[in-house]
Amino acid sequence: MDIRKIAVVGGFAVGAAVTLAPLASADTLTDTVDSEISTLNSIFVSEVAISGGPASGEIITNGANTFDTTTLQYAPDSGTPTFLDYELYGFNPISSASSDPGAYDVFNGALTEFDDAYNVALYAMANPDAAVSSIPTDDLFGPASILGDALGANSFSAAFDFFIVNGFSDFLGYLPSL
Repeated sequence: MDIRKIAVVGGFAVGAAVTLAPLASADTLTDTVDSEISTLNSIFVSEVAISGGPASGEIITNGANTFDTTTLQYAPDSGTPTFLDYELYGFNPISSASSDPGAYDVFNGALTEFDDAYNVALYAMANPDAAVSSIPTDDLFGPASILGDALGANSFSAAFDFFIVNGFSDFLGYLPSL
């Protein structure tokens, strides 16, 4: 009976160590952000391949730990939408299309918003006494004006809510209107 209790407690300890290990590193978010970019690039490249769009050589890679993009020829921001437009932006692509289509547009940009919410929460856990404005903008995705709105909040939870709400809004824009 005691062995089982020790095994359960040991299981919880291992789970906590694995879950909280990123918090122990000095630069908490760099590896997380790099992983998020890699995942979004992978989804983007898969969508491009499924769409029959540009060959892999026509996907513009901007270097390590940066988002892959493609030209407007394959995902135009006006005119007749392509299959890739529908994959990236959903059922009403031209209303959401960006002038530089890329991995950050997956699911109409919802995944980058969810990643930002996660990064804010992770930063808050690692730095509970820090101000929300102290989050390095390199650890978040999006234009400076939007990041400024989010980080201008009075708390980490308000910044988290900002990104979650924007993420759900982007995702709902991806879905068909009912």
